[in-house]
Amino acid sequence: MTITEDQAKKDALDFLSSFLSGSDTESPDRFYGYYTLHILKDGKIYGMLSVNGYTGQVWFHSWHGQFISTKELT
Repeated sequence: MTITEDQAKKDALDFLSSFLSGSDTESPDRFYGYYTLHILKDGKIYGMLSVNGYTGQVWFHSWHGQFISTKELT
């Protein structure tokens, strides 16, 4: 991918500055062709968005519903 993790986070934060002011993101998770980031609002996961790994285009995930929990598998 031509977009780095740092650039993906910057693109996500630029998007969030107008979409959800005062929010932040966790570090990007890398997938095939894109990055996915959790959106943080008041220190809690608010939602999720992705960044295209080639164009930097950002899209908000509105279809997941309310966040319940995360489980790390080893």
